[in-house]
Amino acid sequence: MITNYLLIAWRQLSKFKLYAFVNIVGLALGLTVYLLGNVIVEYEENHDDFWAKGERIFTVGTIFGPAANIGIAETDGIYTAFAPFIDTEVEDVEAVARTVGREYLVSIDDNHYYQDIRFADKELLDIFDFNYVEGGPDALRDPQGTVLAASTKEKFFGSGPAMGKTLKLDHNVELHVTGVIEDLPKNSHFSSSIISDGRLEMIAPLEALNQAADYDLAGNFNNLSTGDHTYMLLAATRDQAWLQNALDGVYQRHYPDHDQEFIVGMRVRPLVDVNTYIWDAASLPLLESVRLLALLVLIVAIVNYTNLASAQSLSRNREIGMRKTMGASQGQLVGQFLTESTCVTALALLLSIVAIYSFVPIFNEAADKAVSFDIVSSLPWLLATMVATGVVAGAYPAYLITRTSPIEALRDTGSKGSGKGSKFRTGMLILQFAISIFMLAMVTVVFLQNKQVETSAEIYPKDQIITLSRLRIESIQERLDTLRNEVMKIPGVQNMAYTSQLPFEGSNSGFLTTTERGNKDVSFLMTQIIVDEHLMDTLGVPLLAGRHLDRSITADTVNEDIGNILINQLAMQKLGIETPEQAIGQQFFDFDEEGGGRTYTIVGVVPDQNYQGFHNQIKPTTFKMIPTAFSNAAILVDVVNIGATRERIEAVWADLVPDYPVQSAYLDDEFEDTYTIYSGIANILGGFAAVAMFLSFVGLFGLAAFMAATRTKEIGIRKVMGATTQQITRLLIWRFSKPVIWALVIALPLAFLSAQQYLTFFADRIQGIPFIVLISGIVAVLVSWMVVGVHAVR
Repeated sequence: MITNYLLIAWRQLSKFKLYAFVNIVGLALGLTVYLLGNVIVEYEENHDDFWAKGERIFTVGTIFGPAANIGIAETDGIYTAFAPFIDTEVEDVEAVARTVGREYLVSIDDNHYYQDIRFADKELLDIFDFNYVEGGPDALRDPQGTVLAASTKEKFFGSGPAMGKTLKLDHNVELHVTGVIEDLPKNSHFSSSIISDGRLEMIAPLEALNQAADYDLAGNFNNLSTGDHTYMLLAATRDQAWLQNALDGVYQRHYPDHDQEFIVGMRVRPLVDVNTYIWDAASLPLLESVRLLALLVLIVAIVNYTNLASAQSLSRNREIGMRKTMGASQGQLVGQFLTESTCVTALALLLSIVAIYSFVPIFNEAADKAVSFDIVSSLPWLLATMVATGVVAGAYPAYLITRTSPIEALRDTGSKGSGKGSKFRTGMLILQFAISIFMLAMVTVVFLQNKQVETSAEIYPKDQIITLSRLRIESIQERLDTLRNEVMKIPGVQNMAYTSQLPFEGSNSGFLTTTERGNKDVSFLMTQIIVDEHLMDTLGVPLLAGRHLDRSITADTVNEDIGNILINQLAMQKLGIETPEQAIGQQFFDFDEEGGGRTYTIVGVVPDQNYQGFHNQIKPTTFKMIPTAFSNAAILVDVVNIGATRERIEAVWADLVPDYPVQSAYLDDEFEDTYTIYSGIANILGGFAAVAMFLSFVGLFGLAAFMAATRTKEIGIRKVMGATTQQITRLLIWRFSKPVIWALVIALPLAFLSAQQYLTFFADRIQGIPFIVLISGIVAVLVSWMVVGVHAVR
């Protein structure tokens, strides 16, 4: 019987080649998107599944309260000062290891490399079972030791052994190689991160960081950097919920009381979640959305097949009537049609597998990932998907045609039967277009919001600014004045300034400030940016009142007790000052519980501008001058011959700072590096929407063909009675407008709510969301009219 079913299925595919082609390609497209989306999400969600103790390794992050106002709900690390409390107070944590990521100049003889280094507690090598090429797990017990990845060892020392060889950090701290490990695969959070392109290339003891930068491990209650993790190896008898409860107690006992409104707790995560935490932190369920959108595209493809199969089934009424007359049961006929739909799905699946194998290498190359698709291990999932898709897609057409009585079927009453199942077909069309319109509306919102982000970034001349980094080194600090003097002599250089952070970096350094000494009730969090006297002019920031900072005025350089500063308008309002002019000369203080604290005097007011960029809200901000804290330079240049100007700047650096290779970049490029995340979201959503819309319009064409086949006599009679082509076209278009309008009623509210959720991530949001969503729906309706109209005219 199965052989007979397959033979009939093949004959039908051969007889109706156009329908077969459209059905197979449509389902192949839907299956490709569905399978590929799930493969990529599975890859992202299953990093670090190869560690021997992986199920017992956890990390802990910090949860921010609303008062922190930094645009994300949490970060993936805690203050390094907390790790000793966890180690001593939580007995069933077998090992605790902190990591702090920093970039340093690494020197081997006369060769110099800027190198990302993970400084870590020695317990890191007990928690993770690295594969050692040289040395072993005790490599970090030497406070001057360092562990290199195999590729880093090759870069530093060539193909020979590296054990015992020495290197220096910033010409100051000497280390020697105590271990070499194999390069980690890309499906590790050490090697692959959504927000970082870093690799685990070099590990050094935290003691070395203390020597290089005087990093206060025990007293660090003021630095939370993304990627600085605290790892815990939990006893096998305990679970995540127990550990979370234990760390809640550590937080309550040791966290400073005056900061608990900004940081409200700690969150434990299993190791496999480390790579994807950023989407939870930003309240953007991206991976879940990709999986859902992939499923929705498959649903659209299935509905598309159902509509086309329904139209095609009219031509088989006599066949069904004859088979029923010869004794075929309805179950046998249903089995026949389900076999045909499953065969179509199988052919579509083969095409989708070929497409996935072709696309995955391209994706890995573009995204620097290591996604793999193993057909053998995925075979049960693929077979289940094929069968489920085939049955769901073919169930309704099978039911529709096999329920016809033998007499009706032999009479070939397709036109009479056209009303059968019409509500179901209409429902399918509504579902198709609801999904497609929802995606189209979201693509439009995301695209326009990305354009808003680009426009907002234009407040600074980012296409004219060349940046220099890693200036916060004592020997470089001594040459900053000379460096500026020489750079300013270069033709095309308009201005040069020093700062602690560049625009769009998203750093949220701040301090608690108050208008009354020691009074916490009137205190609030103030963001601080360290600047020199030239930064405002370099970035084109105007003054609303007062003056710029001036190095020649002693009080303009902030010291331990006093300092003159600039503030923005929001800071002025938080301080209770009404106008910029009234702000000049006003004072406020660092919060100090004992009534001390630095005194600040306002000498200038600047407009509110989103210096941090993207998801950060504009905050009360001070601009201070502390020369020892300058870590970046911003150089304003003419756009003409900007490349040649950059080369001259780098040559000046090489002459003045020969012991540190220059690190220069365009501010425009640094903006694009961060912006890539948002443009990537738009591209992903746009791809889903394009496929869904294409399949929807193909399905609409199929339903139009179905109606044309069942209403041929009606159309003929109308034309005989004097109806024009335009009138009949309008009739058919109106017939299809009803389900599309119902789709609008479903899709537009959902798109509006989803758009609002997405936009909460951004500080500067687009307006008129209801109008944007409505326009997207109208576009979908107009295109559907065009598709139906073209077929109706034919």
